[in-house]
Amino acid sequence: MIRSRAKKSIIAFYLIWACGLALIPSRLICAQSQSSKSKIQIYSSTESADTLDKSGVAVQQLKLIDAKNYELSSKVLSPSINGGEQVEREVTEIGKKVNANQFQVERQVRIPDNNGKLFTQAIISEDHTTSDKKEEIQRTHFQADINGKMAALSVENETHSQISPKESQMVLARYRPGADGKLALLELEEGTEKKIADNLTVKENSRRSRDSNGQMILLGTTKETITRINEKSYKKETSMQQIGDTGHLVLTDKMIETQSENPDGTRKYQRLLESRNITPQQRNINSTGLILAKRVSGEERRLPDGSIESNTQIETLDPANLSKGLQITEMVSEISKPLGNGKVSVERVTKIRDVNGNFITAQRVSQTIQSAK
Repeated sequence: MIRSRAKKSIIAFYLIWACGLALIPSRLICAQSQSSKSKIQIYSSTESADTLDKSGVAVQQLKLIDAKNYELSSKVLSPSINGGEQVEREVTEIGKKVNANQFQVERQVRIPDNNGKLFTQAIISEDHTTSDKKEEIQRTHFQADINGKMAALSVENETHSQISPKESQMVLARYRPGADGKLALLELEEGTEKKIADNLTVKENSRRSRDSNGQMILLGTTKETITRINEKSYKKETSMQQIGDTGHLVLTDKMIETQSENPDGTRKYQRLLESRNITPQQRNINSTGLILAKRVSGEERRLPDGSIESNTQIETLDPANLSKGLQITEMVSEISKPLGNGKVSVERVTKIRDVNGNFITAQRVSQTIQSAK
């Protein structure tokens, strides 16, 4: 359990932290790679929207021994008013194996002060302890105060337990220092995952928070049903409930996500979101039923040269003009191309609809990834 979760965390952080890139490139980084280097250049639209200017560069490096021993560094640079580039944010993360059942992770975030000198803004430390049927994680968030001294902002205790071959449980407790400086339970999240059948999994989650009287009250619940049609196709249904004005749970959002693959290898994805929070100020006046609020459609295919091409279309609902229905507001195209010798290039273009209803290129991201075994 821990190896899969840790590896996913590393790769996701590596690819998404700086620029929010899609997860497609993660398949291009071989799981056996011992190191990877990546450089991302970001170009954003100007005020005139006629041209794209270079708005940032992200440099990332990963040294991976295994899921428990690694070093990861990321640096984001932006154009300086005096010319050249300046460091906007720097993150380093080190994973270290303590013994067969324990490993530790420390992540440091550094940003420039008013004089441009980098200082440590935040530190997140994690201590993972595992056994055959249980994993415990203690996560502490430190943040610099006005004097630059690191102080504990919050502590999280997370436990994953394997109850049976078909059922697991998760408990996440978040603590924050009170007025007396002592840690007090602030939020509690509990969840279960049950394998009902070989192709059917149900996940349920509840969230509680401490109110002004010191009582833990229910905030909401989430239920996720995953039906796996085959190895490459699935359907996921998620329903979210929140405590309403009457103190009872009310269905607020419902999401249906599907993925399928054609015989030619083309992969199709769709996510539909129905919500009653489109116009919260009107929900007690108008119908309290769910409204189709967002649709994300995507298609991905592998080209003869080994490249992976994907196109995503996002449709949203304008809260001020519900009668128009869903309108295309964003389109994203991406192509990942292998260049040989463990090198991959990724090009991503995002277009958005402007106030006149025309689509303009809002951002272009160019990335190169170099992997080595």
